[in-house]
Amino acid sequence: MLPRIIATDLDGTFLDPQGTYDRERFDRLLAQLDQRGSRVVIATGDPLDHVHDLFGDLRHAKLLTYIVEDGAMIVDGAGNVLQVRQIPRDLCQFAIRWIQSSPDLASNYLITCGARQSYTELAADSPRFRASRKFYPGLTSVPDLLDVEDEILKLDVTWEHDDVFAQVAAFNRQFAGQLLGTSSGLGGMNVTLPTVSKGNALSLLQQYWGVTTTEMAAFGDSGNDLAMLQQVGEGIAMANAAPEVLALISRHTDQTNQHPVVLDQLDQWLGNR
Repeated sequence: MLPRIIATDLDGTFLDPQGTYDRERFDRLLAQLDQRGSRVVIATGDPLDHVHDLFGDLRHAKLLTYIVEDGAMIVDGAGNVLQVRQIPRDLCQFAIRWIQSSPDLASNYLITCGARQSYTELAADSPRFRASRKFYPGLTSVPDLLDVEDEILKLDVTWEHDDVFAQVAAFNRQFAGQLLGTSSGLGGMNVTLPTVSKGNALSLLQQYWGVTTTEMAAFGDSGNDLAMLQQVGEGIAMANAAPEVLALISRHTDQTNQHPVVLDQLDQWLGNR
């Protein structure tokens, strides 16, 4: 059965390891899905400017809906903002100070993700800053993150190692009930309000469009995808998914994101193959 809402994560899921996808094929599939009454939702921890760079020049880009910053912002293809959930300023500043000083989170790189753009104390000419701009095109270097006046939707904390289980656990012990850290893949942890998730954002769209849970499907690979995968009737974990995702989601793909797994499944649902 062709789902009426199909949501997909980006890194480690829809995008290949080089961060690319078959644009022509996806554009064609978007048009076919629209004709059949199905909607595609891009659900990512990345900011809005990054998804616009990836999809904005597609012929059928307006058919997409974006859940960005792990669900803190929802924007439709016409640019209408459907939801914004910011972290209260006092709580955000306390979390920034704790992340920068806690031995449990030592040697991290911190980005604050605002409604307008993203910010870091990394020097603009540093290799890490340049690497981060792949995901945050509008990233700005500032002297002190505590002085940023933007509405902060998410904190992005990364390390130079992939296993961040201990860091996520330490953060969640400290901020239980106030903020929630989830693993985001690539050695990262995303921090949002506890009520913010890709799953909650997708639930809002489900109500908005009048779609039942059994008519929804989602693809993902990381801890920040779990709520979304559990929210839908058909949650599909990538073969390269994190252990906690593979343990909790029963359906797994046979291939990793080195293959166009999501596009292949869309073609199968449409009866193209």
